[in-house]
Amino acid sequence: MNMKMYTKFFVLALALSIGVASCKKDNNDAIPIDEDAAFALWIQVGSWPNTNYYVLNVEDLTQGAAKLQGNGIDVTTKLNNSVITKDGFYYFYNSAEGRFGKYTLENGAVKVIKEVPLSHLASLAGHTWVNNSTLVMIGNNASGNGVNAVVVNTDDLSLTTGAISGLPELVTNYTKYLVGGDIQYKDGKLFFSVNMQNTSNYQVYPRLYTMAVSYPALSVTKISTDDRSVGVGNTSGYFATSFVDGNGDMYFMTSWNLVWNDNGTRAPKGIYRIKKGEDELDKSYYINVLQETGKEAAAGTFMDLGNGKAILKLQETEGYENEKYGYTIIDLETGKEVRKLTEITSGESGERNIYVENGKAYIAVLTGEGTDYIWVYDSATDKVSKGLSIQGGYNSFSRIDKLK
Repeated sequence: MNMKMYTKFFVLALALSIGVASCKKDNNDAIPIDEDAAFALWIQVGSWPNTNYYVLNVEDLTQGAAKLQGNGIDVTTKLNNSVITKDGFYYFYNSAEGRFGKYTLENGAVKVIKEVPLSHLASLAGHTWVNNSTLVMIGNNASGNGVNAVVVNTDDLSLTTGAISGLPELVTNYTKYLVGGDIQYKDGKLFFSVNMQNTSNYQVYPRLYTMAVSYPALSVTKISTDDRSVGVGNTSGYFATSFVDGNGDMYFMTSWNLVWNDNGTRAPKGIYRIKKGEDELDKSYYINVLQETGKEAAAGTFMDLGNGKAILKLQETEGYENEKYGYTIIDLETGKEVRKLTEITSGESGERNIYVENGKAYIAVLTGEGTDYIWVYDSATDKVSKGLSIQGGYNSFSRIDKLK
């Protein structure tokens, strides 16, 4: 993939639209910030890289109305929507400034709990939780020829740094590893994938390498390969493309259309599985999303609904110019599409515009018509309803987080 196209795709995935919207507080129509809100909706104003990030606190995603004016927390100077969240805290790696921190949102502002120096990762490529207070993050080393790891004790923000040993040997002319956000902790081990990139033409070697990695030793114990797709998921924090379901099986999506052949063709976006108790890819399992659904998977959202189902975000059109998205339900066991959620208005979105809990998916959709909505899909009843309305006209709804 050439850098221009890669950058263009990242910008489209991150900003999803162009233009700058004004977002000044209106003192005549102010709404008090709800400090007891249950959810946080992240809203982007402006086009990347000149983007401002706001958090809108809301009590209920299923009803009512909200707007950013008078009710939004500007988090731009401290955070962006690549944050990691757990139990009401935000964790953020600022690679440009070499800093990792723990934060909360209080009294209408970002409160710093603690910040510590960190420059071990060129960027945050993936994260997973080993337990409630142990966070593991991975990313390339500075030269890209290795994958580093950071283990965080989130109670006191103490860090242990290391490198993943035993990676597959780089193929001739492919000098850099690409590591994505699809890292999970399963059966006492870490699981993630890499591709190998030829940095002179941004083409990847046509093979996916998926590894079981011992923890805490951080050494590769098993490598399995597959030639049906490449892509290794997305930068963790921004996106959600992997999970371990209630049965203990790991599912992940390769969601970048990387150039993988000399003729310039791009790899399909596919879904893989590693079963509970296994260290290798399930060779009998693969979903080619375009073939199964008739639509190309959007780069970034594949989430567990529970009860053997998952929700997947789809592009309305193929390629890099797509700006409209739809949603479909996948049966995880069979790998078949259950149905598209055609009741939801086709619209723009952000990277992680879905929140899932108790078999329900809450989906923030930009319509471009001044009033937008959270749509609610209940997998138990297979029904879609219109929830919270949001007034304003913004560039992106980046993520939805539960605060408590």
